[in-house]
Order: sequence, then structure tokens, then C-alpha cells
Amino acid sequence: MLQKRFWRSAPSECAATSQAAMALALPPLGAGCHRAEASARRPHHLPPAHAAPRSAARAPRPRARGVGASRGVSASAASPSPPPHLEDVLLHSGRTTDMAHALWRAVARKGDLAVDATAGNGWDTAALAELVLGDDGEDPGVVLAFDVQARALESTRRRVDERFDEGKASRVRLVLDSHARLGEYVGEYEPRDDDETRNAKASVGVGVGVACFNLGYLPGADSDKTLVTETASTVRAVRSAVAALRPGGVLTVVGYVGHAGGAEETRAVEALVAALDPRTFTATAHAVVNRDNCPRLIVVHRKEESGTP
Repeated sequence: MLQKRFWRSAPSECAATSQAAMALALPPLGAGCHRAEASARRPHHLPPAHAAPRSAARAPRPRARGVGASRGVSASAASPSPPPHLEDVLLHSGRTTDMAHALWRAVARKGDLAVDATAGNGWDTAALAELVLGDDGEDPGVVLAFDVQARALESTRRRVDERFDEGKASRVRLVLDSHARLGEYVGEYEPRDDDETRNAKASVGVGVGVACFNLGYLPGADSDKTLVTETASTVRAVRSAVAALRPGGVLTVVGYVGHAGGAEETRAVEALVAALDPRTFTATAHAVVNRDNCPRLIVVHRKEESGTP
């Protein structure tokens, strides 16, 4: 059983999920790039040369959209600030990870199956959980988060447990395994013929709503920077994630080029998605072109209806 490989900390259950991609043609960005992103961020094997780990994503300041702005009523007093849209990120933050988060928000829905293929310190896992885990009366949703390092999953579990109640936290399942086997774990959530299994999983939509990869090494002053994601396993995982996307789902890959092997890995992912059938998928890439070693955002969006050009 695949569940035997689920990683546990204390009595908590663990495992991981995600896939999907966006059909927006992103224009080149002329803004600066956060220095910490000119590097890498997670595990596997390849020694990084000169890369600093990325820091936690910071939410950009969203633009006011005219809510209650007239008659002396401030937008913040009238209602909470809305989450930043993609154009807000491009104009204010410029961070590649923030762009990915904006695309997730445009696609994710309560009850989705989401996959974080590179859990790391759990920032993306928690962000996905906010988007897909339903409250009482809503479809529950599931997040699968993968990592090959137990310390990364320990950090992720702590972050999830601090943010969510026990019921929601239990639906964030951590997998101590290579994301190269992502397809096997996601397959556990596909509908089967028996009624009991179908009913237990009815709230999880067929396929992955959002899948994300944040390549490189595990951030942190004391992390092992020699453990980085590798081209072969990453390409295999991305291929599985694309295949698992539901219609309308999105896959994002943040590739770092400032460490040994990072540029090769990013190019391999770009080559893979560039060959996808345009009748079913839209694949895009975005990079800050006037800064050295800035990360690249690769996005795949599965169309709601196949066959359109």
C-alpha cells in the first residue's frame, strides 16, 4: 500500500499532491528580482555552486479596486483587501513565487486535489491548503506534499499545524519520497469501481487542480546545499503532474539557474512542456531578463475544453 510510505510526525498523517498550469502569456518584466531568488531551494543530489536559498514569499501590496473609495470611505474600512492579482505582482513585487501563487488563486477551488512536489519548509504547502481545503459543508479537499528529507516534512507539518485546525491539517498529507513517484500517489485519489472508494473520494475532483514545483535546494542557514532537485526525476515528476491535471488545472515550476545543474534542469522542463499538444494545454515561460540568475516561471494550463487552438 502506498500509504505505508506516508511520513508521520507525532500522530499526524502525511502525504503530498498537485498539478496544473496557466494560459496567460506573461510579458517580460523589467522590474528587479529579489536577490534570494537568484539561487535555488530544495532537495535531491547535485552540489550547488554559488546560490543563496530563496526566502519566504512576501505578499505584495494589492491595488485598491475602487471599493468604497468614494464618499470618504476607505477601501480597507469597507472590506478586507483582496488577494493580489497577477498584474499587481508584476507591477509591485516582481517575485516569481508570488506570480505562481497568483495563478493558483485563479484556478484552485475548494475540494481540489493539490500537489506540492517540493515541500521544503512548507510555505507553498500551506498556501495550497488555504486554497483547496474546505470548511464545514464544503468539499474537504486534499494536499499532497513531497520531499526526500524528513527535516523538510517536519518543518512543513509544524507550519500546517500552526495555521489550520486538526481536521484540515489532517488533510495535508506528507510523503517522504521522491516526487518522481508522484503519479503513483496521485493515482490513489482517482475514482475506482467500488462504491466505498468512490464515495470516500467523491469530494476530490478527478485530477489535480494545482501542482507546483519550486526547484533547487532546501532553504535555511543549516540546510544541506548539496541536496538539490535533479533533472531526470524532476522531468519525470512534471510529466506525471501534467498528465494528472484536471481540465482548467494549472502546473507551475519555479526553476533556479544560479546553482550547478539548475539551468540544465530548467531547460529540460521547458523542453518537455514546449512539446505538449496545444489543443489541450497552454505552456508559457516568464523570466526577468535584465537581472542575472533570476528564477524562471514555467506554467502549464490544461484547457477546459480540448481541441481549441
